[in-house]
Amino acid sequence: MGDLLALVGLALLDSTSLGTLVIPLVLVIARRRVDAVPLVVYFATVVLVYFGLGVGIALGFDLLSHLAADVWASRPAQWFKLIAGLGLFDYGVFAPDPVKKEGLGRVPSRQNPAAMIVLGAGAALTEAATMVPYLAANGIITAMPVGWTARLVLLAGYCLVMIVPALVLITGAALLGERIWPRLERVVPTLEHQTKITLLWIAGIVGFWMASTGFAALL
Repeated sequence: MGDLLALVGLALLDSTSLGTLVIPLVLVIARRRVDAVPLVVYFATVVLVYFGLGVGIALGFDLLSHLAADVWASRPAQWFKLIAGLGLFDYGVFAPDPVKKEGLGRVPSRQNPAAMIVLGAGAALTEAATMVPYLAANGIITAMPVGWTARLVLLAGYCLVMIVPALVLITGAALLGERIWPRLERVVPTLEHQTKITLLWIAGIVGFWMASTGFAALL
């Protein structure tokens, strides 16, 4: 039960990213209407890309677990963790705070299925470098004493939970119409700003962990 609660928490953290929350809201607000087909294609693309990456990561954990454990425990790897961790920590703590933008960002002029697939895949793959919660979730799923069928179900459920907050907000926009658009327009820049700050916090925390474990191992 604890693992499932951790997965839900990590999925909700992932749900606040640019690709899973901010971009879909911008797509809706820019036109002040909810076009179901482009949004379905966009969300399906994001979910499938994340799911595919998750399966690849899980397979990598299984196939390379013993080799990776030996390499990761080596002395050069500890120096790498120390140096890379200090770099991440420095970036997370000392990088200037992101500037809060006013208004909406650039929105694709076309929202046909092909454009939405490109946008969704691009958003998911761009965020792959910062998907710390997703990597943690994959580690939890891989470590659980369950078979591959259950792993795939858990991974698919995680990816679906990631888009739930955006779907709730978009459904609310569709139901409330003109009453909600001005509020969403004010919320999006704040969400984008907070997302960038969250990434700095994640970088700082992960960097501190990497540097401290590498330093301890070298001692």
